[in-house]
Amino acid sequence: MTQPEYISFCGDICTLCPRYIATQKNDEDELAAIAELWFRLGFRETIVSNDDIRCNGCTREKKCLYSITVCEHLKGKKNCGECEQFPCKIIASVFKKSDQYAITCQNKCREETYEQLFQAFFMKEDILTAIHAAKLDESEQGEK
Repeated sequence: MTQPEYISFCGDICTLCPRYIATQKNDEDELAAIAELWFRLGFRETIVSNDDIRCNGCTREKKCLYSITVCEHLKGKKNCGECEQFPCKIIASVFKKSDQYAITCQNKCREETYEQLFQAFFMKEDILTAIHAAKLDESEQGEK
């Protein structure tokens, strides 16, 4: 049985993230390599320990680079695409930062690494827009 896609609040696909995958496999060597990559890409200020780089996906209790997990509009929602306020100023700034990270990654990564990061992180606007559109369609169907 394949693992279902796990989408973070900001639209990242956790199940495609190398950090999440290495955590699920408990692959210590891969976690160390990811810690180095995250530092090289500017995602971290230092090379962190394997324990610090481990990730089982987003939760409201976890510190978020974008501060989305503290958004009051996300209570009871799985991600920003489900929010009635979508797209808001907060998620718009996330999309802008994500686009900047994509350029950095494209310039600093091998093609295969960039492609994996692109699939996991840099399609968030498209993903959340599709989720939001589906939610609106669902609401309209319920009103008929």
